[in-house]
Amino acid sequence: MASPCFFSRAESVARTANGLLPQNGSGLNELIAAAYRLAGWQGADWTRAVAVFLPCLILFAVIGLLARRLSSRPLGILFLIVSLAALAWGVNDTIQSRRNDIRDLRLLAPVGLFEAAAKTDGRIFVNPSAYAHAALLAPETFARIPNPEMMGRMCASLALWREEDRREPFSALIFTGNRIADMRSMIEGLSSDWYLAITDNHGLLFLRGTPPKETSTNESASSFKDPRSQAIFLSQSALVLDAIERQAEARKMMEKSLEIFPADANVLINSAMLAASQKRWTQVQKNAAAALKLTPDSVQARYLLALALLETNSISKAAIESTRLLGQQPSDPQVLQLQARVSRANNDSTAEIDALERLLSLEKKEHQATSPIHIYLGQAWARKGFATQALANYESALQGNLSPVEKTQIQSAIQNIRQKSGPTQKVGQ
Repeated sequence: MASPCFFSRAESVARTANGLLPQNGSGLNELIAAAYRLAGWQGADWTRAVAVFLPCLILFAVIGLLARRLSSRPLGILFLIVSLAALAWGVNDTIQSRRNDIRDLRLLAPVGLFEAAAKTDGRIFVNPSAYAHAALLAPETFARIPNPEMMGRMCASLALWREEDRREPFSALIFTGNRIADMRSMIEGLSSDWYLAITDNHGLLFLRGTPPKETSTNESASSFKDPRSQAIFLSQSALVLDAIERQAEARKMMEKSLEIFPADANVLINSAMLAASQKRWTQVQKNAAAALKLTPDSVQARYLLALALLETNSISKAAIESTRLLGQQPSDPQVLQLQARVSRANNDSTAEIDALERLLSLEKKEHQATSPIHIYLGQAWARKGFATQALANYESALQGNLSPVEKTQIQSAIQNIRQKSGPTQKVGQ
């Protein structure tokens, strides 16, 4: 579903990148990608804007048709009011969003990493976060990049990656996104013929071969003309540095970004993310709250605020923010996990169970491991006093891949429930 903002370059880039992927599953993304091929980013922006405004046009047409058919003056007036209100809402939302919209592609996608990787004229390996951008920024080499399923398996197994590398060697590795830290085992396992060529605001580029004598590992913030773009660049770069355990440098760079342009929601959210990674919860709360004043509908800012309130034991406030967040993103796994945590801390077993049941349904659809969720559900049902449901979830958890300690703990919990509820208590009764 498109954002209500008529123009958003960030969303145009995301939808174009996904629309260029094979089997992306979205007709709108494919349409925007086609417009990008024909007319560049202006074409993508306008196509997305039309897609946002189309539901409003349909509503106007329906109300106008009814007013004409019924010859109803009140309905005609209602049509005019609704039209003006919808137009005013869209224009206002666009004006507000434009203040936080990022237009420079270098701040939206890893342009520099892919440009440098393309110069090797070899095969590129990317992590899942960089996959969609590969279709946009490296179309000539995209066909040789492993598919997402294979890529995920290779990221999780260095041995599998090495096997594929022997079969058809890679010349460049690109790691981007907020999961760079998860690639640490692969990075540490790279052989000596790989070197870190670039660290920028989106991620890391490793190249195969001998490193040059003079290497610039960071694009300078001074390459951006306006202070806001400089601050965003520095805040993004700080998160990358933090992911590769250069925390002191990351914090210093983030402080500089706040000095340059402190009143930008993107910078404030990135600063809150860095503080959360370093468990500086008071700073997280401060920056997330400041970001929400600038962008009240920001899911990221509200998530970070709710998390900070939870970690600082402000449970009732965390519950309020978490409930608002769930209203914005009712099917987001991270939001549901946070809602479950906050509800447990707030002694609200009903809300915790609701969040966990929704999360369980999502994880089953994605064929993910569900034993951890069943454990939490078993505990929540037990606290609520429902032995049957608790036993059912504990026994479902035992069907998964658990450690010996976890199995022993669950079996002990099952035994305690059966002792309290009677020896004849069985699952399904």
